[in-house]
Amino acid sequence: MTTSRASMSYATALNRNELFSSPGLRRDVPKALDPQEEVLLAVPGVAGDYPDVMIATVRRLLVAKVTGGFTGVKIKKEARADRITGITYRPGIFSRVKIQVQGARDIAMMPNRKADAERFAQAFEHLLRTGHLPD
Repeated sequence: MTTSRASMSYATALNRNELFSSPGLRRDVPKALDPQEEVLLAVPGVAGDYPDVMIATVRRLLVAKVTGGFTGVKIKKEARADRITGITYRPGIFSRVKIQVQGARDIAMMPNRKADAERFAQAFEHLLRTGHLPD
């Protein structure tokens, strides 16, 4: 079985987070990506049987939901990379990572862990400013 660029880069991005037990995050989410798509950042949503995950690729930002069953994953929200203007992270009891999208509604998701969300927000902000991930 051949592993796609999307699967490998997604696994690398996801491994930067402290993960909870959800096989769908690893198994099903790469099915929603184009096999040649390069994933830069990923942050899992609130832990559960069917979690969300926010993924930043070279071409787009998306929020995918693990659904189980035959489809395995559903894309809930999506925006082209060239339409993204900023990111905010509001820590607290109901913390949110919010991506500002030019000409469209913001894309928000509640992350699973504060530390992962802070790292994602800082890396995403650096990516917006410089065009590449921090070292």
